[in-house]
Amino acid sequence: MVRSQIQFDKVTHEKLKEKSKNTGHSISEIVRRALSRNMDADEFAEKWHRAFQSMGKFSSGLTDLAEKHDRYLDERW
Repeated sequence: MVRSQIQFDKVTHEKLKEKSKNTGHSISEIVRRALSRNMDADEFAEKWHRAFQSMGKFSSGLTDLAEKHDRYLDERW
């Protein structure tokens, strides 16, 4: 692990100390987990955004795909 230094305002630091006391985890561990969740959420949001951007850009040529998608999947696979 790489050591880093971070500063918190008093309110945030008090909340971190309280959470540390209640969970038994160090403040460092709480911050690491929070950052990891945040970065994972950002990555998920980016993937969702890219998927959303592709909606409507492709055409199967089937006009009843929404109604008969199970049948088409069975035929294809």
